[in-house]
Amino acid sequence: MMKILKYIILSIVASLGLWSCYDDKGNYDYHELNRTEVTGIKPVYRCDLLSRLSIPTVIQSEDKGRTYDYVWMTYQTTGDKKIDTLSQEKDLDWIVSADPGIYRLVFEYRDKQNGAANYIESELIIESKYFRGWYVMKQNGETTDIDFFSPDFQNIGLIQKSRGEALTGRPRSLGYIGDYAYMDEEQEEMVKNNACLMVISEKELQVVRISDLKMLGDFNSLFYEKQGVVAPGKWFGGSEEHGLVNDGKVFTIDVHSSPLGAAKFAYAKAGDYELAHLMTKNGTMSPLFFDTKSSKFCTVARGNSNLLYLNSDDQSKFPEAYPDRDPLYAGFLDEGMWEGGKGYVVMQNKEATQARSILHFDLTCLVYYDPAFLKNRITAIDEIPLESELTRAECFGMNRTFQMLYFSKGDKLYYYDLQNKQTQEVKRVGGQPAVPAGEKIVMIKHIIFDNNYEAPDEYTNKLVVATGNGSSYKLYLFDTSADKVKDNPEVYQGEGIPSEVMYMSSKMGNGYLCY
Repeated sequence: MMKILKYIILSIVASLGLWSCYDDKGNYDYHELNRTEVTGIKPVYRCDLLSRLSIPTVIQSEDKGRTYDYVWMTYQTTGDKKIDTLSQEKDLDWIVSADPGIYRLVFEYRDKQNGAANYIESELIIESKYFRGWYVMKQNGETTDIDFFSPDFQNIGLIQKSRGEALTGRPRSLGYIGDYAYMDEEQEEMVKNNACLMVISEKELQVVRISDLKMLGDFNSLFYEKQGVVAPGKWFGGSEEHGLVNDGKVFTIDVHSSPLGAAKFAYAKAGDYELAHLMTKNGTMSPLFFDTKSSKFCTVARGNSNLLYLNSDDQSKFPEAYPDRDPLYAGFLDEGMWEGGKGYVVMQNKEATQARSILHFDLTCLVYYDPAFLKNRITAIDEIPLESELTRAECFGMNRTFQMLYFSKGDKLYYYDLQNKQTQEVKRVGGQPAVPAGEKIVMIKHIIFDNNYEAPDEYTNKLVVATGNGSSYKLYLFDTSADKVKDNPEVYQGEGIPSEVMYMSSKMGNGYLCY
């Protein structure tokens, strides 16, 4: 027993490099560790695809005579984390050829005298021009396409240019998925983690890779079995499920299993229902739907094969069914990525008066781990007077940080104060109207993208207002100040009728996007 114990102790000492007391007759030349300092390497690099990345380095050493071996390496922070060697020179001079994504860039310099290796790591963000800017979904006649705008680069009609024709049918939904997978037939391997747009018209669907606008999939490629009716509607992505509404039925896929593309949609959520073309959600909560057959609000949840309704309990204050009203708009007040926030649904009475109302929701009812999950949490109903401008509103948009429901009538932009029940025109700080007279407002959306904790330059907060005359449009990107918009917005122009807008960043993930 003592011999075994002695052997174990000696093995541990040897593994720690402390075997110097052993009477080794070999002839070794030992060197003391050499303290060094490297300058010239930044903590973060942001590069365009096919651009040149040059990093000259300076190694300051205590022993000026030391020499080194060098290796520049990179690996993607998601997926299989395969390490690629970029260079074995001290200074990096590399044409950025890796796929767009977020990587770790590693510089290793190894002392030739004692074999000691040192490492310096940076974040490497590889982007294409299409990874940082604004996508606009638009209608041209009876077709659907998308435009792209940024301060440095603009391109319109991307579907038409990429595949030779726009999507058939009018726009229905613009979504995002950060981890789409497809089979590369030439390499005979599955290519994962493709950041893609889900571009959906009333008759078609295209999965468009953002880095190069390559079409990776269509409606049929998303399903195990061919669907009898092709009528795609709302797409939603998130931290738990991705989903698609087709012909009033909702299909979902668990994001924790195989990625969409490798796995496919199977069966619609069970139930006798038909979903209205209306939905809202953030990246983590379940979506809020309205079933036109039962006239109830409903949702879906990971691991459940049925459509789920919001049912009343002893804390419910208002009815759960609204057979006399049709939904016009749904939006939410963001109170944190992992919180439900507050939701608002604009309803229109089916009676001839066309009166409108606003239903207030506590959206903890859509947070699967909250005790209120799947409970009817309508907290208030505002009945809008017939003489109010809100009764004649033509489009809507929700402020993401304040209880303000934006709406428009002609060239006028208004907000409805959801706390004080008052309506006021939104003007610029200088007192001018938000948009020039005669420009009809056709779309409103407040977009916030906040990745400040990782990258200080990744914060976007814009009220997006689009105007159009049926053949062309202007896109105004406003900074806001309290209940006003600031002067000198970014302005972009395109052709067609805009229906949706999305901000894109290389830092975008399924959990960031709000619908």
